[in-house]
Amino acid sequence: MSSNVKPERPVGKKLVIACDGTWQNSDAGFEQSLGQPATAQIPTNVTRIVRALNHEDENGVSQIAYYQRGVGSDGDLEDKLIGGMTGNDISEHIREAYAFVANNYDPWRPEDLEAALKDETKPMDEIVILGFSRGAYTARAISSIITDMGLLTRKGMEQFWGIFTDWMNQDVDGKESGWFMANYPKIASDFKAANGRSIIFTDPEYRNALIQNKLTRWGMPIRAVGVWDTVGSLGIPKPLNSKNVRPYAFVNTKVAQHIQYAFHAIAIDERRNLFSPTVWEKPDDIAPGQPAMLKKLKQCWFPGSHSNIGGGYPDASASVLSLAWMVSQLEDNGKILSFDPKYLDYVQDLANQLYIANKQPVRPWGFGTLYDSSIIKDPESLIEGIDPINRTPGRYQETDIRTGKPNGTPLKDTHECIHRCVRQRMEGDGPGIQAWTTNSPVDKLLLLGKQALGLHPDMLAETKSYTPKALGNYTLVDDKTKGTGGIYYKAHDTGKNLLEDELGATEIRLLERQIARLTKA
Repeated sequence: MSSNVKPERPVGKKLVIACDGTWQNSDAGFEQSLGQPATAQIPTNVTRIVRALNHEDENGVSQIAYYQRGVGSDGDLEDKLIGGMTGNDISEHIREAYAFVANNYDPWRPEDLEAALKDETKPMDEIVILGFSRGAYTARAISSIITDMGLLTRKGMEQFWGIFTDWMNQDVDGKESGWFMANYPKIASDFKAANGRSIIFTDPEYRNALIQNKLTRWGMPIRAVGVWDTVGSLGIPKPLNSKNVRPYAFVNTKVAQHIQYAFHAIAIDERRNLFSPTVWEKPDDIAPGQPAMLKKLKQCWFPGSHSNIGGGYPDASASVLSLAWMVSQLEDNGKILSFDPKYLDYVQDLANQLYIANKQPVRPWGFGTLYDSSIIKDPESLIEGIDPINRTPGRYQETDIRTGKPNGTPLKDTHECIHRCVRQRMEGDGPGIQAWTTNSPVDKLLLLGKQALGLHPDMLAETKSYTPKALGNYTLVDDKTKGTGGIYYKAHDTGKNLLEDELGATEIRLLERQIARLTKA
């Protein structure tokens, strides 16, 4: 009996690139602040999702992970301050992670990839890229490079630095394509004569020259990119960022055209001005008549600040929610990756153990501690905490790449939603965000002084109820009669409503597990 069902392409292996956040390094496992003893580092969601990966998926396909430490995480104070606050490591991190994919991806010969793209019975590797904070930027940058240029061949990797420099300089007047002009002067001059400008990295003519000279393989899809709280300007304080960030600025906030699935967990309560989120929007067509490869874009807002979402705070209950959400996206959408549920149970139990160790009752689902990252409480937060602002879900605009400021054009097709735990926390009278235990500037200084002496005073305490300021221009609408889509946040001004996201399989399982624990207690 014949069948019209299209067979799935066989997968060679799954390459998983995981880029951690600033100052995060699970390989070392510890962190040390100025004048303080070393302490165990609390893992981020990047670390934990790598640890949750099964070695093989349900079909026996290998899942090979490359974990990359965060910028400014080499351990000494100089690297922490210079690397973390200027982004000097960004270039190296992008190149290292890209090189891993280029060196390990099959088919590795351009002609074999071209044949595989035409014949779906031939195996191809799959690429999944994950990241948090500046690691999220790294992940998105790698996806853009693969989309624009492909993966360099062994021959092409010999020219990687020159080609990468052209990528960095694509928006720098007079330096757009120095390597290309030196190696392909006729193509460059013909392009300028025809177009009235210099050729840049993203022009098809640039890529075609690399393909013709067997320097790259192009056309492979990126199976998925999953990121936690990508921030604009890489979260680097001004004026330190003016020189260092410009070469790495996003050319486009649109999802790279070769990404099939794009998932973004965003912090609704982050208030640091320098940590404004870089929200995605759907991509343009690759070429006339050739649509982008995107199958699904989802960007979900969660309660808490930057590291509540990406992980790294002592109370990991909030970050477990966004970890479970990301796992659900990667499992429920065509089994992109396979994870070990027992490890995820263990992570949930670890979060609960914090309350038990502090002789507190285990909290309900969605009620974990929310930290206010804009509070100035140590040298690292001094610059970051200046001039805090509320985030604006559903209202972000395109950014002028040369000024770094919004240009007034609203982002389109962002596919934003609000996580279920936001409503759970609001309606269940859950605790609010941490705040100072005193309003007196003098008392605040005294508390900071005690902390510096290692006395650990009670500087911060949770407020009584949770009301996210970022949703101040929205009204929660609960119309269960409409079924899916009946619960949403209605905007007062723009009219752009934000749906409440439905829980995925892993999220539901961990929710049921938490309820069972509370019931037994």
